[in-house]
Amino acid sequence: MFVGFSISKVESARHVPLDELVRYRNINVNYDINLRNPTIARSPGGDVLRVDFSVAINYLNPSIGFIRFEGFCDHAGGDNEKARAEWEAGHADPAIQNEIANNMVARIMPLAMLLSQSLSLPPVMPLPVINFQKAQEQQPGDKFDQYHA
Repeated sequence: MFVGFSISKVESARHVPLDELVRYRNINVNYDINLRNPTIARSPGGDVLRVDFSVAINYLNPSIGFIRFEGFCDHAGGDNEKARAEWEAGHADPAIQNEIANNMVARIMPLAMLLSQSLSLPPVMPLPVINFQKAQEQQPGDKFDQYHA
């Protein structure tokens, strides 16, 4: 179970002047997620598996900027010492890695979106496309014209 999260470092930059940025159309957003250095940490609820992370979001082709985060995540449950030993031996439990990575990304992406907007960089993840179209006239007998009990 994911029980703790802390960001210790945030770094970001735009490498291209704002007036030149508009001419770049096909910018690749590359994500580099690194989980490392598993340790056992003491917490009020007991021992936890603490894993350091770094997340780099790079804007490439050409390189126009980056956003980086560093910190740690805490995971509780199961045999923490065994999980740490397996991780250090190169056999980390994929379920623990996935839980940590997905929770970490869920907390970082909103911050990355704000930073990308402040730096006038493209959004770090795709935004939904809204397309208002003229509604078609509803014909009697359409499946949503009556309430069903």
